[in-house]
Amino acid sequence: MTRSTLSQFTAVSRSRRGFSLIEVVLAIGIFLVTVLALVGLLGPTLQSVDEVEKTDEIASVVSTVNAFLQSSPNIAPNASKFDAIYGAVASGDSATLFVFRQYFDSATGNTNANATDVRLQVGFKQDESTIDASAQITDFSNAAGPIYRVVLTPSSVLPSPTAQPAKYRSVDRVASTNTYTLNADLDDYEEGYFAMEVRIFAEDPPPPGGTFVEDVALTALVDIEPLFTYNTAVVR
Repeated sequence: MTRSTLSQFTAVSRSRRGFSLIEVVLAIGIFLVTVLALVGLLGPTLQSVDEVEKTDEIASVVSTVNAFLQSSPNIAPNASKFDAIYGAVASGDSATLFVFRQYFDSATGNTNANATDVRLQVGFKQDESTIDASAQITDFSNAAGPIYRVVLTPSSVLPSPTAQPAKYRSVDRVASTNTYTLNADLDDYEEGYFAMEVRIFAEDPPPPGGTFVEDVALTALVDIEPLFTYNTAVVR
């Protein structure tokens, strides 16, 4: 065998040798480190996406509530919407409304768990004092996601005259409910606006055939952290 032939044989042998065990282990190690790094980044990314979705959902609920309170013609048809909302809050120092999406059959207009159409439902709880029945929610079945309980209470920014600091509301919050007491009847309320504190809670929809608990006392909510709290007002 000539030197040239020997060199060619050696080169071919080396090219067919493949990877050694050490090389394979190193390659696997590098691959695993890369995968672990990507998994580590995936967690915070998914959390950020979830937080953004929750923020968008809360913003949507706030927008829906504000639009409903300000412009819904059903709260008090042919009467004062301001008087109706004030009276609802004054009746028990709070009023409750709900916001949620519901599956329904667009052909019949009836709720249907198997339907693909979804409609937005917003309204006060049943038998809410001074609120017209057309603006009250009566059916919580087939909810397409969480039901948002929105609690309206007297706000801390309600006027507090120096001479009569408790003319419209209690000076301090009531400890058992963490809310203010509304002291003035509608006839004695002289301001042109009514400020309310809005607290939003998310609750699971009722199971098939189950019922949703509408009436929840403020004392039962005091230890529950709301998803969001803000102030709004209705104008006379």
